[in-house]
Amino acid sequence: MTRILRIDRALYEVDDETKTYWYNGRNPDWEKLSEEENRNNKKHIDGYTRIFPDGRRKVFKFKPR
Repeated sequence: MTRILRIDRALYEVDDETKTYWYNGRNPDWEKLSEEENRNNKKHIDGYTRIFPDGRRKVFKFKPR
């Protein structure tokens, strides 16, 4: 099962079962995104692998400010 998370100015589709995520489009309401929700969403995908359209992969590392 996948779900959409709002992180910064983007929407990411996240699969918790496979611990992967990929870009799903721009976040039109990014200015309304609270710092707390943004931080919690980043913590949620910490260690998840991003899959790019060309097949490259990158592991997300949460860095608190």
